[in-house]
Amino acid sequence: MEEYFRRRPHLTDAKGLARAYATGVLRTYRLLDEIARQLLSVEPSRMKPFERNLLRALLYEAKFRSASPSRVAGLAARFGLPLRSSDVSRVKEVDPEDLARGRGEIASLSLTYSQPEWVVEYLVKLLGRREAELLLKTFNRNPVVWLRANTLKIGVEELVRRLSRRGLITEVDRDLPFMLKLVKGGVSPSRVPEHASGLFYVQDKASALAVYALSGSEQAVDLTAAPGGKASLYYQLYGAEVLALDLRAKRIAVMKRLLERLGAWGVYAINADSTIPPLRSKFKRVIVDPDCSSLGRLGHSPEIRLWIRPEHVMTYSAEQRRLLKAASELLERGGELVYSTCTLTLEENEENVLWAQEALDFELIEFEPYLGLPGKLGAAKARRLYPHLHETVGFFLAKLRKE
Repeated sequence: MEEYFRRRPHLTDAKGLARAYATGVLRTYRLLDEIARQLLSVEPSRMKPFERNLLRALLYEAKFRSASPSRVAGLAARFGLPLRSSDVSRVKEVDPEDLARGRGEIASLSLTYSQPEWVVEYLVKLLGRREAELLLKTFNRNPVVWLRANTLKIGVEELVRRLSRRGLITEVDRDLPFMLKLVKGGVSPSRVPEHASGLFYVQDKASALAVYALSGSEQAVDLTAAPGGKASLYYQLYGAEVLALDLRAKRIAVMKRLLERLGAWGVYAINADSTIPPLRSKFKRVIVDPDCSSLGRLGHSPEIRLWIRPEHVMTYSAEQRRLLKAASELLERGGELVYSTCTLTLEENEENVLWAQEALDFELIEFEPYLGLPGKLGAAKARRLYPHLHETVGFFLAKLRKE
């Protein structure tokens, strides 16, 4: 979608509507597929991607919006889809609870909240049925938006006043005083002039906590830095240089533009493989926030539920361990590392931390402020944050010291 609108700047005004519409479809896609099976005798998985997603969109119109049956049926006929006006009326009357009735617990929750069954099963085992369902409900609501005041350019109170004049009402966070919670907004934060001039950056509170927890005035390395949010915040908070590595050249280009906009001149973008970093010095501070299965972002990025598979968890876990090993080799003795992910799996979080303690001589240590819940598997000094409890993405964070 980003690429589509980048190539068609004259349609920028429709971007927010398109995103909201796509999000609505994605949050109900399993329910829409089941309606197609039971009412239209169509198996969506056998359709071509364009036709499958168009059918989902039309069923979404029929079920959750006020489009006329003739309009929906007309669009379906134009593209050869089996959806007539009489079908549209039947779709409108479908009770989602009837579709879920008679299924097992996992299958019912999966259909109700449009999540892959393996994800639902994992969350129920991890959190219990009640807590898992609260989390699943939250994934299908609009998430809390956090803005990071760029104190390199503006004071927090002044930014609050300026955003208020733009119709963006914010509250200063009591835990991280440079973070603003968006309470009310009639416009997307990314479209106000203060964003374009780098006075703030849209960044989740949990992500900011990972940098705040590292604390220190020493030069740091961010091994998986793009798009640059954590690296630029470390420079903002502590005034120390950051070597910001990332494997993909395109992401480096995006990061450089962000760093320039924020005025983070002490962050140096380096296009390199972080599992074999081209650095010869030792460092006292390292950030490791690797690619992950992103289960904590199922609310912010609902498209993840279309592609994520159980096998991705182990693939990511192995890559994360390679990065932790590389980080260990960069750290001085007594140096500290923050390891964080935006996922909820044990394999990518606590199990990696326990492995790092055993294999790499790391000690798991406390940090302030104390937010979230204790880690699992005995890693109580690590933290877990959940959208339904902490108004953040689902997040894991651990601070490690090299012994």
